[in-house]
Amino acid sequence: KGMVNMEITLFEYSNPLGLILILAGIVFFIAGWVQQKFPPKKVNHLYGYRTKSSMRNQDVWKFAQEYSSDKMRKYSLYMILLGVLFSFFELEGIGSLWLGLVLTILVPVIMMIEVERELKKRFPKE
Repeated sequence: KGMVNMEITLFEYSNPLGLILILAGIVFFIAGWVQQKFPPKKVNHLYGYRTKSSMRNQDVWKFAQEYSSDKMRKYSLYMILLGVLFSFFELEGIGSLWLGLVLTILVPVIMMIEVERELKKRFPKE
């Protein structure tokens, strides 16, 4: 009887903010882990952290892949933690859905800003 109630509760989960952040965090973590374990060896346009500054040369590329995968995993854990924390609150409605989407978009933007800042610091343009 207790198991049936738990299953119904899972299907009636009504906190989109927590759910979005947890799922996006898991996806980000997996992507960061894959990029760390299987980094692209050479500069390419298909796989890895690809920006104009990261594709300047092989040294910058290698650093950008390592640094961005670390940042991605770090930020994914923040997203999961936030999602778990928000799951304890009864948040419903379109507002929490939009907040979850905004945070899911904002996190990679912040990550890219940090990576680009570090690339400029370590590899100033000649």
